[in-house]
Amino acid sequence: MNKIAEKESTGFGRRHYRPVYVMHKWWARRLGSVFRTILLYSLADDSFEGWNGKPNSLWEFYSKDVNLSGKVVLDPMMGGGTTVIEALKLGCKVIAGDLNPVSWFLVKKQVEDIDPELIAQTLEKLDDEIGTELRRYYQTTCSECEETAEAIYYFYHKVGSCSKCAKEVPLMRNFFLAKSPMGSSDFVVCPQCWNVFESKNAKNSTTCSKCHQKFIPTEVSFSRGRRFTCSDCGHSEKIVDVARKFGRYRERMYAIEFYCKNCDNSKNKNLVNGRGYKAPDEFDRRTLEKAIEEFQNIGKDLPIPDTLIPLGVETKRALNHGYRKFSDMFSPRQLLNLGKIYRWILGIEDWNVKEFFLLSFSNSLKYNNMFAKYNATRGFITDIFRTHSFSPSMSPVEANCYDTVKGRGAFTAFVNLVIEGKEYCRQPFERVHDGKSMKKVKLQPRKPSKIIEDYQKLVRNADVMLRCGSSEHLEVPDGVVDAVVTDPPYYGNVMYSELSNFFYVWLQIALKDQYAIFKDPLVPAEDEVIENRHQGKGKVEFIHSLTKVFTEANRVLSNDGILVFTFHHKKQEAWGAILRTILDSGFYITATYPVRSEMKASTHLHDLENIVYDMIFVCRKRGKDVVPKSWNSIKKSIKRSIARTITRLQSNGETPSSVDTFAMVLGKCLELYSKHYPMVMDGDKKVSPEVALESIDELLGGL
Repeated sequence: MNKIAEKESTGFGRRHYRPVYVMHKWWARRLGSVFRTILLYSLADDSFEGWNGKPNSLWEFYSKDVNLSGKVVLDPMMGGGTTVIEALKLGCKVIAGDLNPVSWFLVKKQVEDIDPELIAQTLEKLDDEIGTELRRYYQTTCSECEETAEAIYYFYHKVGSCSKCAKEVPLMRNFFLAKSPMGSSDFVVCPQCWNVFESKNAKNSTTCSKCHQKFIPTEVSFSRGRRFTCSDCGHSEKIVDVARKFGRYRERMYAIEFYCKNCDNSKNKNLVNGRGYKAPDEFDRRTLEKAIEEFQNIGKDLPIPDTLIPLGVETKRALNHGYRKFSDMFSPRQLLNLGKIYRWILGIEDWNVKEFFLLSFSNSLKYNNMFAKYNATRGFITDIFRTHSFSPSMSPVEANCYDTVKGRGAFTAFVNLVIEGKEYCRQPFERVHDGKSMKKVKLQPRKPSKIIEDYQKLVRNADVMLRCGSSEHLEVPDGVVDAVVTDPPYYGNVMYSELSNFFYVWLQIALKDQYAIFKDPLVPAEDEVIENRHQGKGKVEFIHSLTKVFTEANRVLSNDGILVFTFHHKKQEAWGAILRTILDSGFYITATYPVRSEMKASTHLHDLENIVYDMIFVCRKRGKDVVPKSWNSIKKSIKRSIARTITRLQSNGETPSSVDTFAMVLGKCLELYSKHYPMVMDGDKKVSPEVALESIDELLGGL
C-alpha cells in the first residue's frame, strides 16, 4: 500500500491522483488510496473476480471496477470526506456526518453533481462583468521593458518602533528575497535603500547596485526568534510584548514579483518565463493607495465578516499580535477585491452553481490573507495553514487574489480546481503500478449521488445519508452497517473548530438563511471530540466523547462487521486514550498496519521528528469469552512483529523514524493487549491498560 500512498502523498500527487480532494482545504486529510484499500479489504470477499485476499493481488485488484453495491459504510467523523468519496466510487451506500458545518458543506459539494461546463461559463460571466475592475489593482510596470505587467505577489514586512529611541524597525529576519528560477543566483534586498537586485549568492558579501552598500543578505537581521533589535541604539525587545502594548504592527510593501507577457514572448533572458522581482515604484504605491481609498469608501457595503476571533489554542498567537477580528487577517486591498468577488457570487441565481462558487471562494481565502508567507527557495506562496495553526508572519505576502497567469492563490485557479474535481467525480480513475511504472486506469462513470438525511430514504433510493451534528446518536437501526471506516481526531493534534472558523465566518454570510447549521456566529465546539485546554477538555473528556461515538458505531454495526480507523500521535497518553476508548465501546483490535499518512510535502511534517505513518486499526465486536494470555508472552510477540514490520518497510525503501517505530510498537501493543483484555495476566494479577502502556520503553529496546 505504501508504494501507492508514496506517490499520492506529494503535493502534486494529491491533485494528480484525486482532484476531488483539492476542491477545499481540510486539515490532516488522509490519502484516498489508503482509504480505497481499507474499503476493499474490509468489504470484498472471494466472490469478486481477481480477488484472493492476498497482498500480491492488490495491484491488479486495486484498479478494477469493483461494485460493492448493497454494502453500507459508516463514517461518524467524516472530516474532509475521504471515506465518503472512496465508498461511493465502489458503489456502497454511505452514512456519514460531522459536527463541523464547514466539513458538512465541503463534503456535500464533493458529492453533489454539476456540469463542469456550467461552472466555466459562470466564471466567464464573472470575468466579463468585474474582471477588468479587479485586475486594475494588480498591475505593475516591468523592470526590463517598462511595459505594463501583472503583479503576482506583493512582499511586506512588519514595522516596529523602538520603545527606547522611537526609531522604526523593519521586522526582517534577513534580506534574501528569492532564489533565481534558474538556481544560479539570488534576488536580495538592500537594507539601506531597499533596492531589489540580483546577487551571485545571498550567503556571501554583496554590494547594492544602487547605493553601493555592502552586506551579507542572509546575515543582516533586525528580528530573530521572538525579538527585534533597534539598529540605532541596540535596544532589544520581544515582538509579542510590543504587539500587546500597541496593537497590530503596520505593514510596509518592499518588493513585487511580476509576470511580463511582453518579455516572456520576446524570451528576454533577464526574466525566466517572463517572471521577475522589483522594488515598488510610485505607480505601485499609488495603486495600493487607490485600493485603500476605495475600500474606505465602500468597505462597509461589502459582504465581509465582522466576527471576533475567539480565544483558543491556535488563535492565541493571533490575539497576542493584536488581531481581534477575522477580517484583521486581511489587508484593505484583499478585503476590497475579495468583497467584490463575494458580492458577485451572492447574486448568482442558480443555487447549486452559487454553492460551488462559494466553495471556490472559501478555498481561495487560505492564500489571500496577510498570514501567508513566501517560500524563497522554491518561489511560491505558502498558505495560512502551512502548519495546523494561525502563525502571524513578520514578512507576509499578498497574492494577486483574482486572476494571474503565474503563481498561486488566484480565485480563478480555485474555480478551476472545482471544475477538475467534478470532472473526476463524473469520470473517476485510479493510478496503479503495472510492474514498470504508474499508469492511469479509468473506472466506470458513476451516476450522480443523491444526498438525504433519513435512513429509510437511503435504503429506498439514495446513496448518501449526510448529517451535520454529533454522531453519539444516529437515527439508524441496529446492525445495518457492514463497515465503520473513519479518521477520528488525533487527540489534540489539530484544533478543527478553531481553524475552520477562518472559513466559516465567510461562508456563514451566504449560508445562514439557507441552512440552520450556519446560524451560529462560530463553529459549534461544545461536543467536539478533542483535547483542548481552552475548551476545558483533557484526556477524560476525549475518552468520554470518543467512546460515545464508538459505542454508537458498535450498535449500528453488524455482528460480523468491522471498525477501521487511523491514528497517530507522539504522546503516550493519547494512545492510552484510544485503547481505553476501544475497550470501553465493546471492541478489540484484530490487526494494525503502518501506512503513509498525510502529504509528504506537508509543512506540518517539515523540520519536526513527526510521525509519517498512520497506524490503521482493524477492530471487531468483543465476544463474551476471552482467552487468558501471559503479559510476558504478549510482549515477546510485540517485539517479533515490529521487527518483521520494520524489515518489510525497509525492503520497500521506507525508513521509519524513531517516533514512527514508537507508534508501531504502541499500535501492536494495543492490538495484542486488546485481544485478551481483561484477561492479560502477570502471574495471578490482571495487567491494566495503563500498566501495559508503561512497558513501551522496555519494548522499544533492541529494535
